[in-house]
Amino acid sequence: MTDYVSTVAMHRATWGTFLEPDPDLAGVENLHEALRIRIQGGHRAELGRFAGRNAVFDRAAARIADAGPLYEDQCSAHHYYDLFCCVERCHGELTRLVDLGVFMGGSSAVLAGCVEPMGLELDLVDVNAAYLLFTYERLRRIFPRAMTRVRMFHGDLPTYVAGVLDAEPQTRALVHHDGAHGFDQVVRDLSSLFFVRDRVHGLAIHATHLRGDIQYLNFVDAAVSAMFGVGVKYEPLGANFPPDAPVTVPNRWNGNYFLAGQPEGMYVPFDGVEWKYPHPTMELETFLPVKASPTG
Repeated sequence: MTDYVSTVAMHRATWGTFLEPDPDLAGVENLHEALRIRIQGGHRAELGRFAGRNAVFDRAAARIADAGPLYEDQCSAHHYYDLFCCVERCHGELTRLVDLGVFMGGSSAVLAGCVEPMGLELDLVDVNAAYLLFTYERLRRIFPRAMTRVRMFHGDLPTYVAGVLDAEPQTRALVHHDGAHGFDQVVRDLSSLFFVRDRVHGLAIHATHLRGDIQYLNFVDAAVSAMFGVGVKYEPLGANFPPDAPVTVPNRWNGNYFLAGQPEGMYVPFDGVEWKYPHPTMELETFLPVKASPTG
């Protein structure tokens, strides 16, 4: 089995391409250790809290609970359920789901549960190849029959847009954004969608009201407002944390915390948005990374 410690050579070789699954990962018990992925807080979303509301979600949640390696979730169960509801409500108008920032596959597993029953494709997008390989293998163990419709793309969202969506005029995608939360990168990500806006049904974006240490510039809500205006119409996604919730206090890793009384995420349908940025004279290439650099 390959040693997946990040190297400049590996990063440059696969950036902007679809990765092939590694068959040697099948059956690996401590998958996160093999891929050198650190589990920090160990948060697990309790999807069973939403049992009985939707039969498709219930089946997916049961399979997620019964299979797969050790992992850590990024989002609350509420966010995952609301994300599922967005897909379920408009899946007849979609051909593909795009999950940006997969980490250990929390949202990807919920979206993969939609692939077979709703006839959709799923593209996993991340700048970290190890996260992609972990998530793909996790999904394979949970939804093996769906994997012919699941792909791994190594890169950021602008690179995926330029290399994939820009060449696929028939695609109709729902994009779930849970990648880098820094203001500048979110603006770059959302700006790239402007150039394929006719192929994107809507944007589900997580951590809109996350804050943290200043060097991370976690102002996703400000980036959304910069792109679509302060009065953008959106559907709130996920939990709305009370002031005494533990997640409203800066954590010990990156000082991250959620603002109390605000939604965990947003769903922005693209059929009614008014783009405030980028300017129509700008080009997609403006938002591509100048030079791909390795990530840990």
